[in-house]
Amino acid sequence: MTVVGTIVMLKGIDADEYLGGKGLSALKYFTVQSNLLYGTYAGVFAVFELIYGSADTMPAILYIIKYVLTVGVTLTMLTVLFYLAPVVKKSYPPLFKGANLYFHLLVPLLGAISFCFFEKGAVISFWQIFLGLIPFGVYAAFYSVNSLSHSENGQVSTEYDWYHFLSKGTNKGVISFMIMLIATFVICLGLWFINSL
Repeated sequence: MTVVGTIVMLKGIDADEYLGGKGLSALKYFTVQSNLLYGTYAGVFAVFELIYGSADTMPAILYIIKYVLTVGVTLTMLTVLFYLAPVVKKSYPPLFKGANLYFHLLVPLLGAISFCFFEKGAVISFWQIFLGLIPFGVYAAFYSVNSLSHSENGQVSTEYDWYHFLSKGTNKGVISFMIMLIATFVICLGLWFINSL
């Protein structure tokens, strides 16, 4: 799925003007970055499953990495479903066409289902769930530096604030950050809990 989504993205097939950059320009989006990392690692993970032959014998670190990357793509999907589509774009269809169909919905949904229900060999401790915050933290740093370095009089152009987190002014950025941090932690807990059932 990630390969198909990447081809569709690079060719600009059905690309939306909002959150649907054509070609390499789309690499600025967390959606694209998290999906490419997840898809690449899913392939590596499948090879390790073949090598080890049993989920019980695979090193725990392989599951932890898969968990962290699953948190990343799940965060993408839920952000689109509950914030970008209804609040920013005020429409769902444009955010689910072209590469966005794969990166906003199909890959994240299948990734979460796979981790929660088919990878029961994952033994992740409560303290290891905090590792799921890493993708958010890294991207938050990138997004903050990129957008805040282009602010003028407390405002950031949508050219640099493409998710509209700072649309009410840079002083509201901390609120957006805290909401996303809490949402990411809830995703971490949810994936961990469902997988452990």
